[in-house]
Amino acid sequence: MKLMKKKIKLQKELTPLSMGCLVYTCPAIFETNNGSYALIGKKLDSGKLGISKRVGKDEVLIEVPKKLIDEKGK
Repeated sequence: MKLMKKKIKLQKELTPLSMGCLVYTCPAIFETNNGSYALIGKKLDSGKLGISKRVGKDEVLIEVPKKLIDEKGK
């Protein structure tokens, strides 16, 4: 029996207004219907940072400005 994966949908953008931009290639944070957050940021090389064993094959290491997380709830 094959388990059905719940389709993840973005429910709400949580990017602080102070970090908004006119073009859509900016760091951003979204709330999903899956009880998680989806982040847009710059892709990092986990090998160069010495943590490649911690990043799974289906994961990506990203960098977002600290302000994006710190101001999410404001």
